[in-house]
Amino acid sequence: MIDEAIIKMIVTTWRICKWFFLQIFLMYLMPYLWNNHYNGETICLILLYTVSYAIYWEALPKDKRWHWLPLPYFVYIVIMILLYGLIKTWDVSVFHSLLLPIYGAVCVFFVKFCRKQFGKIHKKYRLGKIITYTTVFLFFVALKSISVSWECSKRNSFEKEDILARKDYLVDKLLVNPQDVLNKMPASIGTQFQGEWALYSCSMLSASLVNISQLYPETKEENIQYIDSLINIVMSSELRYYDTMRWDEDPLESLDGDESHVSYLSHLAWMICGYKQIGGDSRYDKLLYSLCGTMNRRLLNCSALNLPTYPGESIYIPDMLVAIVALNQYADMNNGKYRSTVKKWIKRAQKEWIDKKTGLLVSFLQENGNQYDGVPVKGSYSALNCYYLTFIDETFAKRQYETLKSLFWKDGAISGLKEYYDRTCYLGLDIDAGPILFELSPSGTAFMTGSATYFNDNGTRNDILTTAEIAGHTVRLNNKRHYLLANVALVGEAIMLAMRTHFK
Repeated sequence: MIDEAIIKMIVTTWRICKWFFLQIFLMYLMPYLWNNHYNGETICLILLYTVSYAIYWEALPKDKRWHWLPLPYFVYIVIMILLYGLIKTWDVSVFHSLLLPIYGAVCVFFVKFCRKQFGKIHKKYRLGKIITYTTVFLFFVALKSISVSWECSKRNSFEKEDILARKDYLVDKLLVNPQDVLNKMPASIGTQFQGEWALYSCSMLSASLVNISQLYPETKEENIQYIDSLINIVMSSELRYYDTMRWDEDPLESLDGDESHVSYLSHLAWMICGYKQIGGDSRYDKLLYSLCGTMNRRLLNCSALNLPTYPGESIYIPDMLVAIVALNQYADMNNGKYRSTVKKWIKRAQKEWIDKKTGLLVSFLQENGNQYDGVPVKGSYSALNCYYLTFIDETFAKRQYETLKSLFWKDGAISGLKEYYDRTCYLGLDIDAGPILFELSPSGTAFMTGSATYFNDNGTRNDILTTAEIAGHTVRLNNKRHYLLANVALVGEAIMLAMRTHFK
């Protein structure tokens, strides 16, 4: 008897897991059926009726199963009513709750019908298994295609809703204590890149909040509070440790010194400028004054007018551009102070730091400020350069964007930006570009969205958002939205939101 009971428990558990995860997966692939009902409450209800029917099916003899089939449904309804009464925040409609078990029944019927038909195919045809697997694969491709088409068709009508839901997701993920922010970055990339990704996540969310405040002014007050929290996270000892580790001194405690720290300081300064831009108070004015004064002094003391991100490494132009953006925005707020440095940098960039083969800003410079021989321009770096240039020199940015698009853009079923213009790379891995697939750079494609949005290149912007939906797949859960890939690289979600909201 004990052995029989254990066997029944194992069978029941397997049946629950099998049908529960199948329903969740299919619902995930069909957002056009459920829209914003893909939430925690819905998942609980699916589990509830699945458990009820699994226990019922195993507990009753075969000859009585169909006689009392409505019984688990009534049990489900009673518990559902209790949940509505006991949990005040229960956020799912009664009509939706009543229909859910019908969705489950359709799933069961469909799977069993297909299994029966595929069994006949296996017996009738020698290649029956191949036909079965191909059919299942095409079925899921069809579901995915319909999902992407639905998302794209609704983009213009609910973009505000989508943007705000993605903002809420990022705020929920990143407005936590600094160590938790770092823990959300993949441990496999190491301490330095965890710190960099955390910094970029906070910085890009801050940029998103500035953009959203300008697009939807009613959100401004709460966004000021959010950026304030992000600034404090970036200023924490935990987050700035990666830069302290590389320079062997704390970036905020060595502002009188001569070491660069340009990447960390520039992102923090840019975030404070954004805070001020949308109406933040004067609490960070002294710090911003020190940050920009320090960066300006260190830049002018360097004959190359560029600073390395880390000691003994190349000068990364995108990192330098954040400093120039921060100085330019500081100049906007302080009667043009440091504008001469910005103009000097742009003038030298157009004269000395343009790649001869492509006409684009180089991706790297030697420590002395000279160009490397034979080092390729990277699509991801160039797209980020174009984005930052829109804050500084619109004419230069437009020329760079058009050149980038002419050389690196790749049209197709999945459109995007190539990482290299002069060589083929169907498969590769880069810590900055991401996994390169079929020549396309995930980071470069995301960064290009910023310039496409700014310059009203709607065709390119729509193509990129379609690619993002194909590769990322939007998840709707508890009135928040994000791409599935955000579970792996949260920084990508923050970058994409900043880029798609970067309207002029």
